[in-house]
Amino acid sequence: MLGDHVNTDILHPPDYFSLKKDRIASGLSKGAEDFFSRMAKDDIIVAGKNFGCGSSRESSARSFAYNGIRAIVAESFARIFFRNLTNQGIYLITCPGIAKKAVQGEPLVIDLEKLEVRSTHQGWALPCSPLPEYIQRVLEKGGLLKFLEEEMKNKLNS
Repeated sequence: MLGDHVNTDILHPPDYFSLKKDRIASGLSKGAEDFFSRMAKDDIIVAGKNFGCGSSRESSARSFAYNGIRAIVAESFARIFFRNLTNQGIYLITCPGIAKKAVQGEPLVIDLEKLEVRSTHQGWALPCSPLPEYIQRVLEKGGLLKFLEEEMKNKLNS
């Protein structure tokens, strides 16, 4: 659980900017509170409004991908951060009201077909904003580069 207006410098400090994968991966959440060290496989990050505001460095987005983060649910996302994480194949689910409903450590289910996030313990469900079709297609392929590779193959073979 993270709050409103969490800046990319907190999520991935500039000191960890690098072209080396290991260096980028090691910087996730080192800015203020090391939330990543408390996460387990398949945990979901839940955040408030304007998640990922600040710098548009792609290394911030790559740090999430390199650490196996597959989905983030937030009230809203900073626009450039949303696109950078989408390019990495990470599902960003905009779900108004999630910050007031979710509880730290509570198991959640993201249902992309029903467009909702629900609590398996408390029994609530919140509707989420649909992803644009193009974004869905990019995510289904695992990120922008994989999407573009397939698009190019299809064009060359047609």
